[in-house]
Amino acid sequence: MKLSLPLLAAALSGAEAFTAVGDNGRAATQLNARQPIMAGNWKMNPTTEADALNLANGFTDLLAEMPASCAVDLAEGCTEVVLFPPFPFISKVKDIVGKQGISVGAQQVYYEDKGAFTGSVAASMVKSVGCEYVLCGHSERRTLFSDSDVNINSKVKKVLEFGMKPILCIGETQEEYDLGITQEVCAMQVSKDLAGVSKEEMANVVIAYEPVWAIG
Repeated sequence: MKLSLPLLAAALSGAEAFTAVGDNGRAATQLNARQPIMAGNWKMNPTTEADALNLANGFTDLLAEMPASCAVDLAEGCTEVVLFPPFPFISKVKDIVGKQGISVGAQQVYYEDKGAFTGSVAASMVKSVGCEYVLCGHSERRTLFSDSDVNINSKVKKVLEFGMKPILCIGETQEEYDLGITQEVCAMQVSKDLAGVSKEEMANVVIAYEPVWAIG
């Protein structure tokens, strides 16, 4: 079956561009020296395992036709692809997409290793099912679940402790954008969320600029 762009859009739905903020406060597309990343945050979608596996299979077939994609740390000039399915689907989605060199990540973790934290997921848990990345500080976690900068910083450091790569999401609201304080907001988030992260550890940190007003 020939697959098309709508499937690619579905698999990468919710993905924000991993970019830097330019002098004018707008997103710049310069990725400097690091390998480009195309990432898809599935959020709380799809609603069943069958749908998730169907999406993963279709996406893998489609990506096989795109020679510019590749796995982590492979050929220079290729684009790394990472998918962030909901927790229940991570392991089986990885089994499918890993054959094409696609990485999987977790949409979030808690900063404690274990304990009486009902509904929480530890970094060791997602590491054990093959996650290489973890989203930290996504705007929906900040706003809907009151994820503070202190907590985000703890999560970033916990992800690094377990040998995974945190993708730190930063960005301003519509009101902050209108006030012209994009750089100040992003700088403050970076300063607080990466406190205590060493220069060496920064080699494994991705910063995703995702203005809140641009997220669908």
